[in-house]
Amino acid sequence: MAEAKTAKAAKKPGFFKELLTFLLVIAIILGIASGAIFYLSGKNLDDLLGSRPVAKKETNQPAPVSPVSTGQEVGTNQQSNAVPVSSEGNGATDSAMPAAYPVETAGQPSNVEEQVARTALPTQKGALKGTITWQYNDFVGTKPDVNAKIFLIRKDFDINTITDMEEKLFISIEAAPKGSGLYTAKANGYGNYEIGNVPVGEYYIIVVSGKTHRDIRQPVDEYFTSIFTPYVRNWEDFTLLSLGTNKYEFSLITIEENQTLDFSHDFGYTFY
Repeated sequence: MAEAKTAKAAKKPGFFKELLTFLLVIAIILGIASGAIFYLSGKNLDDLLGSRPVAKKETNQPAPVSPVSTGQEVGTNQQSNAVPVSSEGNGATDSAMPAAYPVETAGQPSNVEEQVARTALPTQKGALKGTITWQYNDFVGTKPDVNAKIFLIRKDFDINTITDMEEKLFISIEAAPKGSGLYTAKANGYGNYEIGNVPVGEYYIIVVSGKTHRDIRQPVDEYFTSIFTPYVRNWEDFTLLSLGTNKYEFSLITIEENQTLDFSHDFGYTFY
């Protein structure tokens, strides 16, 4: 009897050990299964989230507007350059003027017309040069006509292509508007002058002495007046500011391509 109790007591610790081992194995199996399920569940969730479209953040930036709208699909030929504009107050749709066309004011030339008139000169160029002199006296003889003024006016020049102010600057301080067909120069200390890059064509040249004077009791030459009156708005201002009391010389010349024309003149003795 005592031996049976001793054997039962000896088997009891081994039973609990096996039970703990079994529970541990079950826990390990459950842990592995839970991890696998969690991993698979997370992967499926990522796949589901990745397949969803991502919404773009909307901004208040205006959509790009084409400068020319014709109502046609991309790739088709455009038929009109007018942009439909809705008139305020009446709901009507007007055809806007293309940006290339200027808005003109009645009675005034547009900037485009003025620009065309000034840039319509020939592209072929030539040049003009010369020496202006005068006679000091019989003993000294010829001297350079320092500061003699040279005006060059294209024969087909239109006075309406320049403003009143541009004309006044031209005849008073010899400032020629660019691209107008007008040119100016002054004789240097040696009496020499030169005007380059002159478009080919016919020009009137006026040389006004800086050292000699004319008889102011005599009116300006009628032929000179008849030629140059169409090129100025105020003839009295031109004769007063440009000619003054000095001697002058004029002629019709032709500027040729890649040629330098020599126009020189000696004014002789001064009148007084």
